[in-house]
Amino acid sequence: MQAVDGVDIELQSGEIHALVGENGAGKSTLAAIAYGAVKADEGSVVAGGVVGLVHQHFKLIERLRVWENVLLNREPRRGWVIDVAAARERVNRLAATYGLAVDPDAVVETLPVGIKQRVELLRELDREPTVLLLDEPTAALAPSEIASFFTTIGALAARGTAILVVTHKLAEVIAYSQRVTVMRAGRVVARHVTSETSADAIAREMVGGEVPALAARGSTATAPLLEVRGLSARSATSTLEDATFEVRAGEIVGIAGIEGNGQTALADALAGVVPFTGELRFEGDALRPDDSPASRLRRGIRVIPQDRRHEALVLGWNVRDNVVLGRQRTLARSQYAEAAREVIERFDVRPPDPEATVGALSGGNQQKIVVGRTLAAHAKLVVAYQPTRGIDIGAAVLVQSRLIEARNAGVGVLLISFELDEIFACADRVLVIANGRFAGSFDRATIDRGRIGALMAGNV
Repeated sequence: MQAVDGVDIELQSGEIHALVGENGAGKSTLAAIAYGAVKADEGSVVAGGVVGLVHQHFKLIERLRVWENVLLNREPRRGWVIDVAAARERVNRLAATYGLAVDPDAVVETLPVGIKQRVELLRELDREPTVLLLDEPTAALAPSEIASFFTTIGALAARGTAILVVTHKLAEVIAYSQRVTVMRAGRVVARHVTSETSADAIAREMVGGEVPALAARGSTATAPLLEVRGLSARSATSTLEDATFEVRAGEIVGIAGIEGNGQTALADALAGVVPFTGELRFEGDALRPDDSPASRLRRGIRVIPQDRRHEALVLGWNVRDNVVLGRQRTLARSQYAEAAREVIERFDVRPPDPEATVGALSGGNQQKIVVGRTLAAHAKLVVAYQPTRGIDIGAAVLVQSRLIEARNAGVGVLLISFELDEIFACADRVLVIANGRFAGSFDRATIDRGRIGALMAGNV
């Protein structure tokens, strides 16, 4: 199947045009063709002025600073020498203009995913594009940041920029776009004036029928599986202080909070990749700061990391070898193919080919492999960090359903997500984190969206 097959699309100056479809529908390929990064086999692209593309998978030089990435090959100079002070000022001015706060001197590899996305966007905005292509631009943004982001994008459109937003978030499509194009299997299957359609109708067009329902819930919670007492830890991007909570076998505990408020430090401490103080107990036994990540894996602690491409997958390997990654010592080589087929079938990985190179798959299919591998490995506790980031509505429901099924089978799940709807749909209990500390706790009967939002913002 061709990634893009006979697609016609027109962007108008001064509008936000949404492009939606399932993972693998051809959306990112189409954006890359329009930008000039991928050569089409046939057809043409006509654009007036500068075309900019903000990639779903960031194209940043991790070891360089923010200003160096934003102004790469466009640095202000005094003679032959880069004027660093002028570069910092230019980035600060650009960030202030568009409401995208960054530290110009921060090294990119130390930044959380959401800030890296700002750097990508600022790099393209500095080029003053007349056409701006945004591939999953809010996938790494907290809910509180999304409205601000679209205010920025709306102001850019008001200046005459033509904007294409590739997204899976249908609520954002309805709220912020003027027109929407729907793709499925490489072809355009529908076009709408956004005000004349609905999220439900678009979802049906994306998947070619009704959207699958979330798996049925069941209560199987038992004694505490994970006990956390006074936990403090620091990662490269966040700090956690004095956290106390527990996760029982057979329940999903959701962590609600704005990115950068200690979630990464919490996940890293549980995974055994950063030191910590305080007490961690798993199945009644202590987890020590010097325990290796491998020892946590042997005990049944599994982590779905927030950055699949850098923390979970070997992009140059095929699907089969990525599925068995971490389980090579527990599986015979003769079992590798069957393990891959099980994940491919259970998670609808496309294409269904164990030999396919993972780096060539869409982001959603890469995520299905990560989640499938995690749940296939006899997990007792799953730390799921943004498990549906950047994947379409059908794939998101599938991943959420598999987490609920694991919970129903007695697995404890700690769900860290910046999507409140995901937290509310899946979690049996919700813990709110703000400024590196837990600020509130809610069970399903007492969930209050307004109160949770206020606590996330630091309003106690």
